[in-house]
Amino acid sequence: MENRTERHSNGGNAATEAAAGAGAAAEAAARLEDPSPEVRGAALAALRGLGPAALPALAAVLPFLGERREEHSACRVLEAMGPAAVPELLAVRADGPGRLRRHALAHLGGCAGLPARDRAALERLVRVKLLDDLLPDETWDFHWVAVPGDGYEAAFEALGLHDRTPATLAMGLSGRVYDEAVVARPDGTDLTVHRVFVTPEIAGWRLFFGTVLVNCPDDGRLERLAEACGQAHYYFRDCYEDCHHWAIAERGRGVVRSFQTYREPAWTGEPLPWEEPQTEDPLWEPGMFEPNASLESDSRAVAERVTVDPEDIDGDTPMTGHGWFALTAPGVGHGVFPGVLSI
Repeated sequence: MENRTERHSNGGNAATEAAAGAGAAAEAAARLEDPSPEVRGAALAALRGLGPAALPALAAVLPFLGERREEHSACRVLEAMGPAAVPELLAVRADGPGRLRRHALAHLGGCAGLPARDRAALERLVRVKLLDDLLPDETWDFHWVAVPGDGYEAAFEALGLHDRTPATLAMGLSGRVYDEAVVARPDGTDLTVHRVFVTPEIAGWRLFFGTVLVNCPDDGRLERLAEACGQAHYYFRDCYEDCHHWAIAERGRGVVRSFQTYREPAWTGEPLPWEEPQTEDPLWEPGMFEPNASLESDSRAVAERVTVDPEDIDGDTPMTGHGWFALTAPGVGHGVFPGVLSI
């Protein structure tokens, strides 16, 4: 049983950590007034590293949303703060200063507290941004699904996605941070809702991102997608590039080929024509690999070869249309998710 001394110690540690975080935030906020851009940039980086503990410095960060040099770094600080920044951003929308209202709106996204007038303004802003949607300087998720661009519309029904709304690339990449929310059903029970981001058509493919899609080859959803869209590809890698999983499903054939690190057996299906055979390994000898294995164990390399690797997308990659947000439950609205969205 935890004794009183231990409870006092734990409470004291929490208070000490909170005080340390507040002190670090105040110190970094003071450096934001330095005339040197390098010092200000280092201060914003330090605040981003504090995460939600940087909240005491929010008022000092907000003016940088309107500064071209520091705007990107200030945005990252707000994202690191998470939902805690929302009330202050709503206050800027209501009370100013005027020059920051547009920036606050861009980072509030579809939060639940956004007034109807601001929600309409946000929709107009998104439509304007979609005219010249650019890839933000972000890291993509480690798991995604790809379907052909000319048949992607059928994927919404196949995945049970509802209430889609246009979304920029920046919205999609920032929205993955908080893509799950819990809402109350009419009977008072909890309903977990997920948000999925669908990219514009990129090099002929639409990419679907969302934690709800993890391991979809194992529960039949990838096969349903293939039936609806003609074919569907799943890609996963962990953040250490140590574990990979890829699968390809085709209409009428199901999952025709897959690989997963540490799975027994690691390979399913027969090698496809584009795969490099295992015998090309310089150290190959009979019995070294599973009989149906190939050298295509890297999910990113497979994506690059047969669809598109998100990490390789740049300004020269063909891109048409615009992206979407869609939800796994109808009628709950896009405002139930915490956090802020970049636009």
